[in-house]
Amino acid sequence: MFGKVIVLIMSILSQLLIYNFIRTSLVYKNKQEVEQILTYLNKYLTTTYYAPLANHSAVQIYLPFQYNSILVKPEYDYCKRSDIYKFYHPDVIMTDTYTFREARGVIRDALRSSYYDCIPKMYYKIQNTESNHIHSNKYLVLSKYVLPEQLTLPFTYYDQLIHKFKVGQASLCLFQKYNHLPSRHVLSHKDNLMNNQYKYIDSLREKGVDQECINNATFIPKTYRLFQKQDCKEFFDYLNSDEYKNKIAEEGPQFITKVGLEVHRGRGIKVLFPAETKKLQETYRYGKRCGVDHSLLVAQQYIGNPMLYNNHKIEFRIYWVLASTNPIIAYAYDKTLIRRCIAPFDKFSLNKEAHVCNTAIVKSTLKQRESDLDMDDENADESELYIDWKLDYLQELLLKQGKIKDKKWLKNHLYPTVDRMIIHAIKSVEGQITKDSRLAEFFAADFILTDDLKIHIMEINYNPQTLKTTPARQKQHTKMTQDMIDIQNAYLRSKYLRFKKIILKIVAKMKKEKKPLDQTLTPKIIEEINEAYKDKLDQGIKLQDDNLFRLVMDENLAGTKQYKDLIQTKCL
Repeated sequence: MFGKVIVLIMSILSQLLIYNFIRTSLVYKNKQEVEQILTYLNKYLTTTYYAPLANHSAVQIYLPFQYNSILVKPEYDYCKRSDIYKFYHPDVIMTDTYTFREARGVIRDALRSSYYDCIPKMYYKIQNTESNHIHSNKYLVLSKYVLPEQLTLPFTYYDQLIHKFKVGQASLCLFQKYNHLPSRHVLSHKDNLMNNQYKYIDSLREKGVDQECINNATFIPKTYRLFQKQDCKEFFDYLNSDEYKNKIAEEGPQFITKVGLEVHRGRGIKVLFPAETKKLQETYRYGKRCGVDHSLLVAQQYIGNPMLYNNHKIEFRIYWVLASTNPIIAYAYDKTLIRRCIAPFDKFSLNKEAHVCNTAIVKSTLKQRESDLDMDDENADESELYIDWKLDYLQELLLKQGKIKDKKWLKNHLYPTVDRMIIHAIKSVEGQITKDSRLAEFFAADFILTDDLKIHIMEINYNPQTLKTTPARQKQHTKMTQDMIDIQNAYLRSKYLRFKKIILKIVAKMKKEKKPLDQTLTPKIIEEINEAYKDKLDQGIKLQDDNLFRLVMDENLAGTKQYKDLIQTKCL
């Protein structure tokens, strides 16, 4: 009896082993060839697009043992394993979304509530005190995590998967889409934004573009780059003139100064009141230090006639995403944060809070006043500080005031103007952006609307704040995060289907001709690979119907259509 039981058990085990062998063989059919092709693709595409020799902005300085504050251990064979897994398990990409985020906040909450969090215990560790010592001239890192093979859309706050990992091997695999660019600073650093605007306008003038096109391409107020000798001298010559002194007396402050680099949330902004002006003049010795002092400081024309709401200056923020850089594709969000300065507006006021409508300044002011309104409290009533998420409210206000008559002013004027400015901002840096379809970036552009309805971009930020100070705002930011993920998924899924077809085609060719991969790859196949790597929505993939992002720019389209006909042919 006992012997029969043993025989039965052995028989069952044998059948299970045979079944598992057959299942594995079927699922991983041609695994060796597919692995070779995926390894080649990651290497070829990374070399060609992410880090070509001419692209100095994307050059990686990579140390195998260097510390990364997300405490993830880089694995050199990660992309090979991850892409193989996804190739044979299409549901990972086509149905599910696997992500993670190290920074706490509404975006991480939204990701966890709607998608699979691959590393739920992930956090950001500023200083690795446990392993911050050197052994054999290399950092020892006590890594706590590895990147899961299923990971499709890493959505980190910091861009360490670019700068601390070997792209194409340890991160940013073929079947992944990342939410950061290595060259995002060309738009977000204030000195770069101003500098690139001026170079862009100069390039248009050199091409003989007319003044109407120049005006439409100018997206920031008059700005002097104090780190540039000629600009600096012109600025201080004007500052020392009687014309400037008369303007100050009649109209109040004429300029604000801003620090370049990664200085946001109101830090580094100074309104040039008399005391601040004198201090700046003394620092630059009334212009004599121009060309000597290379501080990344810019002086920007102060908009002295802003749109007011209940006697307070207001600004509005447009959230937008660079969905791809190969080709350039951008979307802007239909709902907008309108915010007002905490102090009543008076152009002669020496109170910074009347001139700068920044959330961080509002919080600091409330704290100083010992206000009962806690901006970090999810139940706080901030209706006095943030008007509405919808620009429809602004349109209604302008209609009531008689400043506009067009009931479709938003659609016919404001949105096209904003979108055109975003397009020109992108075009001003397109030669500096890494052209790779694995990359994307989340931005916010801060605009100001004047009393006579002129629009200016004040600055552009990446990783913009997404606060949850009220349930309504938390709901809006959650929806925006979901819509961003929908965009990333759509382009990743389209690319996945394109490459699956190409890989199967190459495998069939290798089998039929009985040749190794390097002898199978023809110029025509390489051309097909390059074309498939360009982001586009095809293969029956589209955005969800309730996605609130609107297309702003798509270089897949022909002629002026790629700019939604917002730029005339003569201006290109």
